[in-house]
Amino acid sequence: MKKYMRYLGPMLITAIFFLALYLLYNKLKQYSIAQIEESMRQVSSWRILLSMLGTAVSYVILIGYDWLAIKAIHKQLALPRVCLVSFVGQAVSYNFGALLGGTTVRYRFYSAWDFSVSDIVRLVLMLAVTFWVGVLGMCGVFFVLAPPHIPDELVAHMPFADLRLLGAVLFVVALAYMVLCFRVRHPVHILGKEFVFPAPHLAIAQFVVACVDIFAAAFCMYILLPGSLGVSFFEFVPSYLLAQVAVVLTHVPGGVGIFELIIINLTHTDQTQVVFAAVLLFRLIYFILPLLLAALVFAAYEVKTRRSLWHDACRWLRVLSHSITAYMTFALGVCYLVSSIWPLSHELLYGPKAFPAALTALSQYLLAAAGAALLVISYGLEHREARARIWAQVVILIGLVAALGHGFSWVTALAGAGLAILVQLAKHRFYRTASFYRDGLPLYWLSAALGTLLVLFASAWALYHNVWSWQSLLGAGTSLNACRSMRAFLLIGVLLLLFWGLRLSLRKPRSL
Repeated sequence: MKKYMRYLGPMLITAIFFLALYLLYNKLKQYSIAQIEESMRQVSSWRILLSMLGTAVSYVILIGYDWLAIKAIHKQLALPRVCLVSFVGQAVSYNFGALLGGTTVRYRFYSAWDFSVSDIVRLVLMLAVTFWVGVLGMCGVFFVLAPPHIPDELVAHMPFADLRLLGAVLFVVALAYMVLCFRVRHPVHILGKEFVFPAPHLAIAQFVVACVDIFAAAFCMYILLPGSLGVSFFEFVPSYLLAQVAVVLTHVPGGVGIFELIIINLTHTDQTQVVFAAVLLFRLIYFILPLLLAALVFAAYEVKTRRSLWHDACRWLRVLSHSITAYMTFALGVCYLVSSIWPLSHELLYGPKAFPAALTALSQYLLAAAGAALLVISYGLEHREARARIWAQVVILIGLVAALGHGFSWVTALAGAGLAILVQLAKHRFYRTASFYRDGLPLYWLSAALGTLLVLFASAWALYHNVWSWQSLLGAGTSLNACRSMRAFLLIGVLLLLFWGLRLSLRKPRSL
């Protein structure tokens, strides 16, 4: 029984993630992608600039978490190193979660700087304490003085309708921590672990840093919301607090779906697509851009600290070139498929600069077929098959041309061109005479390919379910995008059946 318990946590997190996506879909299904894109364009440049400046300030404030944790465990570290580990660690934590990414990154840095494992454990614990002290204290204050309005459907399932009582309890918990920091100066054991309360001045600093950080992050989100919503900043902060708490407790990486769902529900507005567009921009500004910068900073640090890194990287790239090429081919297949179902704009379909209808239709079908084919062919590359390399280059070039014909998707075409060059450069790594279509695919690769197709089909259904019907195959009474997407998936299904038939016909009979 115990061996199955370790899977319970990941399964529960996955279930919460899909439930949040389902509930979020119910909130947004009445809006099209075009409407959400238009809502994002309506956010003024000065609001985006203020959000970016607020993000920079917020990440500077976040340095205080690591600095206070280091002081609390009585260690010393130069300020530039504290800034480095704080920025990279927080950027990774926000996108992948503290358990999946943030703690690992911090261990990588602190262990290289002569921190013991026990030091790192106590430091990470102190980071969590700083966050929760600030959250509990602020929740307590806001719930007592200005409790947020909870939707009636949620109140019906709560043990109490008035949040003031909960706010008082949370504030007492935060206050109790402060009192213990002032009164208890010896180590205590909690659940078999030793914990030392920080000095009083550090405890006060923890609360201040956490509160200022929450205010700064909430500002970055709030400034992207339109003023027409009629929500003041201090009315928005409790909603942001609840969203952050839910993200931390569910352990869903990046809080994808969870954060959006709570913000949309607690802003109490009919302009759901506007709020969702603001959350998407917030994710880009506060999560994605810092993560990209953190990746560059981390790479520069690794190059500086490891003089032989470049030589080792080149050696490993040579050894793993076939696997890297295989997974990049699989990813390009996904890219081709996404590009094939993505709706073309009205100008590209009907405007004066529109491509010929027959060309865009044929290009979309070829792009979808090429994407599905690459999901299968990529395994042949992983198996170092010479025929798979030839097939991959042919299909990549077909998809490249089709991407240009399908609304001039130059980003997709550039990705295809780059991978085609990479496959050609690594051609000496593919030398086996086996055939992927004769030997078949392993279960894990087949599951990944079919799972990808199912997810993309579900995405297309979410886009076009209002107009999809059997008449869509004939192009009657529906949009061109919906009609062509349905035909593309039908073509993929036919190709899969043909591949399966070829596989059966080439299977070697078992000897008796």
